[in-house]
Amino acid sequence: MRRKASLRLTFVGLSGLLGSSAAFGASSVAVKDGNIVLLQDGRERQLTKSGKDAGPGLSPDGKWVAFTRVGNPASTGSQGDCKSGAQADELRRIRIDGSGEELLVRGREGKNDPKQSICDFSSKQFTSDGRYIYFLSPAWATSAAMHRYDVNTKALTFVIDANDVIVLNDCKKAENRDNIVVNQHRYFVVAGSYDWYWLFDGAGKKEKGAVGEYDSTQAVLDAINASALCEP
Repeated sequence: MRRKASLRLTFVGLSGLLGSSAAFGASSVAVKDGNIVLLQDGRERQLTKSGKDAGPGLSPDGKWVAFTRVGNPASTGSQGDCKSGAQADELRRIRIDGSGEELLVRGREGKNDPKQSICDFSSKQFTSDGRYIYFLSPAWATSAAMHRYDVNTKALTFVIDANDVIVLNDCKKAENRDNIVVNQHRYFVVAGSYDWYWLFDGAGKKEKGAVGEYDSTQAVLDAINASALCEP
């Protein structure tokens, strides 16, 4: 693990934090032949049948799966590749029994505003109560845009620029539960740039501290799991 700066947060010990919502207890979700499958108790259940689905994320309560329906299977989801209309990517969710599939957000071109470009829906994660779904969409040359979808009000909101996100949906500490740890590309005052992870509130409005520089999401998760960030 590469780390060039010491942590400003106090890291002393944590177990069981799920930074990614791809697994719940003995259940997990995966993609097989372009369809979402649930893996539970050693058995596999196919949830979708489109052959164009990707990037599943399981809600913390294990009841819902959010996923991307790829509008153009030949698309790489790279920056500037968001499309509207028939080729638009879609954010969808479905119950783990295969019922209740619904379209949440249809992708679109942002034209002159990268924050309005919606596609790919990568790094999908729920909040602890399942109300919000966070995801990343291609935006700028050096950063993606992070958005938050409210399943209750059906509102989609731009949150912050980020290249990686971990939703702290399993925090025991109420003050940090459903906060977000994001990787951001920032610039030094004089010259040059750097990429660090930072802790924000769930709305992305209040920066709570620097987590540091890590070379992978798993390295950040390992650091959080060894910290007091979420443990009482």
